[in-house]
Amino acid sequence: MAISITKADVKRRLMIATADTSYDSAIDSLIAEMQPAIEYRIDPSYLAYTGDAGLQATLKLGILEVVCGEFLEQTRRETGSCEEFTIAGLTVGARQERGTALMQQGYDRLTPYWRGTAEDSTESRIASSTSESERALPAESGVW
Repeated sequence: MAISITKADVKRRLMIATADTSYDSAIDSLIAEMQPAIEYRIDPSYLAYTGDAGLQATLKLGILEVVCGEFLEQTRRETGSCEEFTIAGLTVGARQERGTALMQQGYDRLTPYWRGTAEDSTESRIASSTSESERALPAESGVW
């Protein structure tokens, strides 16, 4: 892994006190399983180009946001974490979209660096010489 995401990075981003160790193993496990999968989607030339500190910081931030967003979504599924109540028009409770929004922000940040679509499309595309207009079935055939 070219990018280094640490438990301390995740805790800092999520504003979890460094002394709070209750989520340490969950954070470590999440980093270990998500980071390689995310890095696999990134074009290796970007990961290998360590001479550009800005690029590396962007990749790290994107991966960090995805990991943190997934962590928030996992903690949201814990019993009692999604409860809310309203008193005199004031609603108190967990923000439901925070983890999803953070993950989407990370994926949006990383999208320009994904592996090329030409590589992906050659594996699953079927070559055909039939034009789009010739592929349509006649309406009277009744077969789809």
